[in-house]
Amino acid sequence: MKATPLTRIALAAALLAFCGAASSQLITRREKEPEYREFTGSNGKTIKAVLVDKTDTTLTLELPDGKTTTLPYDKLSEEDQAYVKEWDKEKALFLSKCEALTIRELLELRGYESFKFQLKGNHIFVDGQLNGNDATFMIDTGAGSTVLHVESAKDMGCEVGPMDQVIQGVGGTAPAAITGVGEIKLGQSVIEDQKLLSADLFKDIPGARKDYDAIFGAEFMSQLRAVISYKEGRIFLRPDLVGHEGEVEVPEPPKYRLFKTKDGKTRAATIAKKNATSVELNLVDREGEVKGKVTVPNGNFVDEDQKYITDWSPERELFLRQCRGLTVQDLLELRKYQSFEYKRAGNHIFVDGKLNEKDTRFMIDTGAGSTVLHVDWAKECGCAVGPMDKKVYGIGGEAPAAETRVPSLQMGRARFENRKLLSIDLFKQLGGMRDYGAIFGADFMRETDAVITYREQKIFLQPDA
Repeated sequence: MKATPLTRIALAAALLAFCGAASSQLITRREKEPEYREFTGSNGKTIKAVLVDKTDTTLTLELPDGKTTTLPYDKLSEEDQAYVKEWDKEKALFLSKCEALTIRELLELRGYESFKFQLKGNHIFVDGQLNGNDATFMIDTGAGSTVLHVESAKDMGCEVGPMDQVIQGVGGTAPAAITGVGEIKLGQSVIEDQKLLSADLFKDIPGARKDYDAIFGAEFMSQLRAVISYKEGRIFLRPDLVGHEGEVEVPEPPKYRLFKTKDGKTRAATIAKKNATSVELNLVDREGEVKGKVTVPNGNFVDEDQKYITDWSPERELFLRQCRGLTVQDLLELRKYQSFEYKRAGNHIFVDGKLNEKDTRFMIDTGAGSTVLHVDWAKECGCAVGPMDKKVYGIGGEAPAAETRVPSLQMGRARFENRKLLSIDLFKQLGGMRDYGAIFGADFMRETDAVITYREQKIFLQPDA
């Protein structure tokens, strides 16, 4: 049999059987009061105002009474001049006008397609299609490559070869087959003509049922610029960015939209306001100049336009027209997320942190229901490691584990104290080669409302979530 280290130990980590309750919450919309600042002039006098605009030589301040004043830079103290030079209009507008937008809205406005995922035992599942058949995929950042359940692959018309390949897992090895896959589809994302591996993903897990058809691995998430948001329970994909590097600017929104009603009328217009029963439209000419208004009851529009109206909000409109230059990283950091640049190795992602104050590299693994330590490293870091009388299960069967008390685990400002985790030999099947000290699992990612972005190659955590 030919050994194929497709996903190394990470594939097995994806199948560790830990439990957790699913939850999802959205951000409540709220109005935000302007944050006034005391500006000091070069003459020592102060003024309370909000900075609303600037040029290379002047700044515009809005006073508490709503009036504005424009000043040259040299009329301010050196400290305030430095503040103005660092000030970013798009970020300020976002914080004052658009902060109530959810992560989902922000990403969809940037062109992402989103999918609601299910959490079962902390594992993420998304519905899609395999060769035109309905299929369920487990989303696993720890799996370097996508792997099919062999029976699902056969049932859905994939070309399954002989079981002459080998994949490695936490408990040992398991036979696998090279498999030709015609099409994998998630929403608008279509992956065609792939050679993947199939294995019995449930054989070595006691009491396991086939509740998904494939592990959707990191190679496709990287290509599709995936974003995973635990806070909103969604994964976001951008199939149109395959082959592009870096951030792609959001296209400028059109001056108006052609709204169509069910009676066959078409109106060039923008939305002025809406309520639960109707929408008020600004009727415009070809240049976008307002020429009149009309109020139309909800339900009178064709389905596509009705959905646009339902989704529309003043915050979304402002964001599209005045905050488009912000990157995904900007948007998350403005939401008080702390960002960590991760390192890639064979499609696996790693982030540096600390275990009991010792520098530790963590593998980020959405497929691992709970955070797991490498047993030798846990001991070296002073964790209280119990006897190896516990068991974990995955590809290749079972592996011994030890209940371990962890005084502290830290990643940036996110700190987890006095936790009870499991320790296992993460590298037994790899000849003892040690690449990292622990798997950072879905339990801690849910606790900190983690967001993982493949385009920016970052993980974002909210330490105070």
